[in-house]
Order: sequence, then C-alpha cells, then structure tokens
Amino acid sequence: LRVIAHVLKRFDLIAVQEVNDQLKTFQRIVKLMGGGFDFIMTDTAGNQERLAFVYRIGKVTPTNLFRELALRPRQYPKRTVKVHWRDKGVSKVDTFKSHRFVPFDRNPYIGSFKSGKVDFVLANVHLYFGKFQGSKKRAEREKYARRVLEIFTLAKWAAGRLKKQTTFDKDIVLLGDMNVPSMEPTESAYKALVSLGWQPVKYVSRTGGSNLGNDKTYDQMTFAPGSIGKRVKHSGIFDFDQAVFRPLWTRLDGSLSHTKAVSKFNAHVKHHFSDHRPLWVELDTK
Repeated sequence: LRVIAHVLKRFDLIAVQEVNDQLKTFQRIVKLMGGGFDFIMTDTAGNQERLAFVYRIGKVTPTNLFRELALRPRQYPKRTVKVHWRDKGVSKVDTFKSHRFVPFDRNPYIGSFKSGKVDFVLANVHLYFGKFQGSKKRAEREKYARRVLEIFTLAKWAAGRLKKQTTFDKDIVLLGDMNVPSMEPTESAYKALVSLGWQPVKYVSRTGGSNLGNDKTYDQMTFAPGSIGKRVKHSGIFDFDQAVFRPLWTRLDGSLSHTKAVSKFNAHVKHHFSDHRPLWVELDTK
C-alpha cells in the first residue's frame, strides 16, 4: 500500500477504478499519500465496485458538478456492431444489426474540477468487459458487442453535451478503463470511441500496452474536439513494474524459464499493485 501511495502522490488529480465496497484499504492508501489529498467517490455498482477521484488539496479544486451518468430509455442508442474473430485460421466478421444498448454495468462518474486557470469535467469510467471478441461462441461475441456499444454510448452522450448551451463545462475528458483492446483504426471498440470526433491520447509505452500482458490498450484518456486537449504537454504510461519490481524480475529470470518467470512476476505484481499501468497527462494550467 505504501508503494501504491508513493506512486499516486506524484500526481495532482487521479481517476481510480475498481475501488472495492470495503473501503478500508482505499482510505488507508489516501492517508499514506499524506495530509494534502482528499477523495470523492460513488456508491457501488457492477462487481461491487466504486469509482473515485483523488485530488491534491490547494492544487486542484472540485467545483459544482458531480453525478453518475444514467441515461433514460429513450436515450439508449442502437448501432450495428461488427465483431472480428478467427476460426481455424480464417478471419471472420460477425455482424450484430441494430444492437441495442443495455444500461451501463457501472455508471460513469462525472466530476468537475479547476486547476490554475483551467476548469474541466472528467467522466471516470470502468466499462463493460464481457468476453473476448475472438470467442468461437456467438453468445460471447455478442457480449463483446455490448462492450463496443457501451463505448459508443459514452462518446455519444459526451458529444451531445457539447452541442447544448446549458452544458456546465464543454471541456470534457473521458478517461479510465474502457477495455479498448487496441488502438488500431479497424478495431470495433476503438472505432466506437473516435467515431464522433473524440481525440485519445496516443500513448506509447516501452511494453506496448497499459496492461501487464503488454498487448492491450484498455486504458484510455480522450478529449473533446478542440478543447482542453490542446493544453496537453506530455503524456505516457508509467511502467511501475520496471521501476518497483525489477529486483524480483532479475531473480526470477535467472532461475526459471522465461514463460514461468513472466507468469510468476505478473501474478506477484497484480496481487501487490495492479494489472494495469497508470496512464497520465501533464496539462498547462497557466
């Protein structure tokens, strides 16, 4: 917990996903970050998870808008979703026509903040995972289609807010674990995210992904067109496993096969820290 707190306190505003219903561990982490931090959170939803914002007091100020995103049934979109999969080495496409949105498994958590001369709204999300798109069972591929539709619904909601004069703040940032497997233009989940003009951070890590498996870009941070995204100075993925757990890797790699070393190393890191690496941006707030 001290290591997690040590990493988190390097940042001024943190969107956290998968905070458990039992809050003692999370509260202890914030306390270990020092007296200069506080947090705001949701109640539990799917998988008994909460979403939270942790912020540095004096540097970041919560403002007036905090709510969960819950849509009315008339706002539920329908969309044709194409799911790519392979069968016996042959590429195939499964098309789910007019696939209808099912309410969010965990409602996105909307929060407004101000830092320096900049104010903005964050939509903190942990979107539905379901199943992998390559499953040979159509019912499981349909669950992947649900994931794609959750992503599209989030982007569509945010795009709608940009058009309304009554919107609290049009500097909207969508961020969190969106379960986007890759940022390839042809990938269905990624296409759903960018289809309405949202501009994701094109992050590059030395490992190839934000997950410990080094192959998935599940975590995303994406900005409204022409908005606060222009203030991004730097961005990246923090490979904490390279920095914090390197001695463990050296020991395992020297005594086990590469496959077994990777398996034991990832299990240890996941248990003690996380199976996702933090995605970060630095903003010019002057």
